[in-house]
Amino acid sequence: MKCLVRCSSKILFSALFVSFLVFVSHVAFADTTIDGYTFSVDSMNLYENSFFSEYDRTLDFLTSLIGYGDYTDYALSQTYHQEYTLDGIDCAVIREHVSIPPYGGLSPDVDVHDIYLYYAKDIDDNIHILLAAYSGDGGVIGWSYTDLPEGETTLKYPTDPVPGQEVFFGEVAETGKQVGDIEGCATIVFDSLPWTDGPITEYLRPGSGVFAMSHNWNDEINGYSYDGGAPEYAEEEKGTWEEWRDDHCFISACSR
Repeated sequence: MKCLVRCSSKILFSALFVSFLVFVSHVAFADTTIDGYTFSVDSMNLYENSFFSEYDRTLDFLTSLIGYGDYTDYALSQTYHQEYTLDGIDCAVIREHVSIPPYGGLSPDVDVHDIYLYYAKDIDDNIHILLAAYSGDGGVIGWSYTDLPEGETTLKYPTDPVPGQEVFFGEVAETGKQVGDIEGCATIVFDSLPWTDGPITEYLRPGSGVFAMSHNWNDEINGYSYDGGAPEYAEEEKGTWEEWRDDHCFISACSR
């Protein structure tokens, strides 16, 4: 069944989406419901989600990551692009700009593409993806929430994630996780996104959004992170204070 869903999503995503850059200015209706989730006039306030609260305005939305592993010297960024109203719901369009090694890593060229992600927040502060458009050398292709296979959800970033919770073509893996000296993280595994060929693990930091993406394909650790380090290696490291204490402190008292 998983294979069937994945194949179906690839076929649906290959449909040409001509108008993804068109700005729509009409006012959204209050309280629009999709698949049991209600969206209101604050649907563009992505910062009200607990993992993105650093962005007190939609215009400030920014994710800037640098590559590690085979992706060293490459980068990924996400920035606010425009507003778009879809079926009465105001969406914040986030432009994901990616540079990545060409397939196999044997060419000095760089594969550059953009993915436009149409996000909307529901009244419970969960972030959903309602539309996506890919722009690259292969042209423009797109996906809409109306293309979702039965049983799939538009929910991408729960404000209060629970391990095992289903999200957009994936599930929440862990919560309350410590990665290096960063506490309270959550990881989400997207195992069959319509615009990718393999699973991606995203690491979320409370208040600041995505701080790492791992493309763990073919048993290799590659991806992007805020510091250019693999989060998989940082997971077992101690926090900064614990490392300093172990390196510098010793027992000096004794008893007779």
